[in-house]
Amino acid sequence: MIQRLLMVSVALALSGAAVAAPETPAPGLGGAELLSFAGSLLVVVGAILAFGWLYARFRPGMNKGGEQIRVVAMRPLGPKDRLIVVEVGGQQILVGVSQGQMQNLHTLSEPLDENTLAESTVTGFAARLKTALKEATG
Repeated sequence: MIQRLLMVSVALALSGAAVAAPETPAPGLGGAELLSFAGSLLVVVGAILAFGWLYARFRPGMNKGGEQIRVVAMRPLGPKDRLIVVEVGGQQILVGVSQGQMQNLHTLSEPLDENTLAESTVTGFAARLKTALKEATG
């Protein structure tokens, strides 16, 4: 969308410059006015995008409860199904998530150890990269 707006504003600016100027200046938009218009348009579009990004980043009311609920582990089972271990109030709960539905599967009696959990879930390219980085720094 941004690229289209830029292309339209550049096309307008170039079309104004490409038209042969008559010998007597005609009333209306000249090169300076058109350039000023294009600059103002870019400033307004930039402001709209900046405010949209700020709103999405600091959405009011979305940071509440972030410290009480924490995702400990997640395992995808398919394209839309996954198992998630969530910690709420010091208790870990295994939750099954599918399209349009969440279900409590089990409340864990012993919490999962996050250090062994992080190392055991790293496989494939991520594990190779991690070992290569350890070898390079250590």
